[in-house]
Amino acid sequence: MEISLKAMDKTAFTAYRKQAIPAYAKDNVESGRWDESDALARSKQDLDRLLPQGVATDNHFLFNIIEQDRSRKVGHIWLKLEENMRSKSAFIYDIEIDESYRRKGYAKSALAGIEIVAAELGATSLGLHVFNYNDAAMALYKSIGYQVVSHNMQKVISS
Repeated sequence: MEISLKAMDKTAFTAYRKQAIPAYAKDNVESGRWDESDALARSKQDLDRLLPQGVATDNHFLFNIIEQDRSRKVGHIWLKLEENMRSKSAFIYDIEIDESYRRKGYAKSALAGIEIVAAELGATSLGLHVFNYNDAAMALYKSIGYQVVSHNMQKVISS
């Protein structure tokens, strides 16, 4: 599937933000990390902390994923460049393919595209986070060479 990554402008970021806050809240509720009562507020707080200047935030790169043939948006991807003492790495904070375009190769193509962007920025590795309940995403990432480097675990306890 041929795609291109188009840098988000302020208008595209406003649309992304409107969708991303409830989506991230839902993921955290479904994973058991957050209570539904304050999930939206927590999600908004996280996004505002990570992107205080929106698309102009240093070392953050937000793209719409565009289908080449029809020039339509099929999803988005957010990359952060992290500079360490000896190397640069990159981290995918968010990738999502719109529901009607899933399971058609767009995510795999977008991940290949963002890998090129990360390499052009000088990164020598690319990481991401996936919620444990998302079996389809884990299978995709594993199929293209991502490896688990840590696990977060949680146990619910009662007082």
